Amino acid sequence: MRIGAFIPELLRHLFKKPATVDYPFKKLSPPEGFRGTPYLHPETCIVCRACERDCPAEAIEIVELSAAEKRFRLTIHNDRCIHCAQCVDSCPTDAMRMDDKYEIAAFSRWDLKAAWEYVRAVVKPKAPAPAPAAPAPSANPPSDNG
Repeated sequence: MRIGAFIPELLRHLFKKPATVDYPFKKLSPPEGFRGTPYLHPETCIVCRACERDCPAEAIEIVELSAAEKRFRLTIHNDRCIHCAQCVDSCPTDAMRMDDKYEIAAFSRWDLKAAWEYVRAVVKPKAPAPAPAAPAPSANPPSDNG
């Protein structure tokens, strides 16, 4: 091999921008539609357990702490989670959401657990729709022309 064969290649790349990112010093933003880690908004959770039921990886666990106080603990096992967002799609109150974090590595699988203890949200019933107005009585009563 001759070193002279590499000089044209070296000159071509001498003035080009680098093809890689200087990670971790420069962070990239995740692309649109990126599914990060699921998390809970406990103030809107009604404990319907749809997220737990529909999770294909069985990564969501809901435990009742106190029936009298309506206290629950929701645990997401990120070591099992496959980030499919099925829990977000199944939640009727939008209590489950996905973040955009992609650096979730840990030294222990126990550090990957995320848990929330909360009191079940009280769902206010929707106000009944107003009854339709009765037809106004006509000025001429119906006659019996039998």
